[in-house]
Amino acid sequence: MSQASTSTAIPKIVLPLLAAMTAIAPFALDAYLPSFPLIAADLGVSPVAIGYSLSAYLMGMALGQLLGGPISDQIGRRKIAISGLALFGLMSIAILFVTRLDYLIIARVLQALGGGASAAIVMPTIRDLSSPEKVAGRIAMVFLIMLVAPLIAPIVGVGLMQFGWRWIFGFLSIYAVIVLAIYCLFLAETRVELQRKVSFRMIFSQYSFVFQHKLEGSKISIRYGLASSLASSVLFIYLTNASFIFQTYFDISAEAFPLYFGINVVAIILAQGFSAKYLRNRDLTEIGSYFRFGQRLQLIAISLLVVAVIFTDINLWLFMPLMFCIIGCLGIIGSAGSGLYLSFFSHHSGSASALLTTSTFLFGALLGGLSGLLNKGGLLSAVGIMLLISLVANLLLLSISRKTEKSALEKVQSGEIAAV
Repeated sequence: MSQASTSTAIPKIVLPLLAAMTAIAPFALDAYLPSFPLIAADLGVSPVAIGYSLSAYLMGMALGQLLGGPISDQIGRRKIAISGLALFGLMSIAILFVTRLDYLIIARVLQALGGGASAAIVMPTIRDLSSPEKVAGRIAMVFLIMLVAPLIAPIVGVGLMQFGWRWIFGFLSIYAVIVLAIYCLFLAETRVELQRKVSFRMIFSQYSFVFQHKLEGSKISIRYGLASSLASSVLFIYLTNASFIFQTYFDISAEAFPLYFGINVVAIILAQGFSAKYLRNRDLTEIGSYFRFGQRLQLIAISLLVVAVIFTDINLWLFMPLMFCIIGCLGIIGSAGSGLYLSFFSHHSGSASALLTTSTFLFGALLGGLSGLLNKGGLLSAVGIMLLISLVANLLLLSISRKTEKSALEKVQSGEIAAV
């Protein structure tokens, strides 16, 4: 299969394959969480110390994304995907033999570099194989399939740890080998214009190009990207505060916590499923309107939640429906926003995708940590920061003239202005 940026159909195996590559991160994170006490006892450290391996993985994942995206623009998606999956698999095997915490941390960083690099080529590959208006719908489908991973990963982890915690990483190595084999068999290089060698000097200029890119005299693309990243970071604020919200503030038992927490995962799945169907045959202007709708709906729901927190003695039965709507909006915002943003880029889609993903994690980590620092025993710090970033995201979209936006999107879709 060669690059077909104007294609309308791709083999059925491609989107599930790309979803499986994206799912590496939640599997590598969520599957081993229940085994922290076992790992700590085996390595002779405290369970808290094992948490360093989680932080190490997140840092490695971010670095893998930052490097993998722009380098794939230079030398191709296939080399990055194959080397990333191979490194992930090898480090998963290496973890089977670690006997010290520092070895585990080093192996997890390298494992994450591979996982981050392979995940970094997913959205660029979709862009390579899709006309601009098809990108959002295909991203929505990949996200929908990928959402299975965070639901089943803890279950897989609990099942495997009955045979010993190392079996979890044995499973991850087998998973990586299977995905690598399918990728090698069914997906050829999708990036046509390649250079022979990696240039690390070019990476900064690639990111600068994406950030500075203008169309119709306006930086439309980066505003789409930042608005999508900010709105998506609401999820990280929720994750950071979920245990406090349910178990401390609302006094939910540890046994019931997964049920209440999981309801909002269902919200994303439902919204993502609708988005995958809705976006399938829409033009870029309609996708833009859908993106704005998701942003506004999220802002309204967060505003209502803030009002409820300030002026009422909020209970769980008011909190849950509003949070269900807030988190569910991410199923609209994520796929529509990513599709719009990437529609402007072709040759720089790896760099653009990496910038989008990394900024989402960065905003989420910083704002989630800030909400924890400001927490005085109530909900206002978390929901207040959610309101602030949702407001900024909507203001970014309002700063784009609808006339300019419509003209730019129509020109990109028609090919009058080529994606860069």
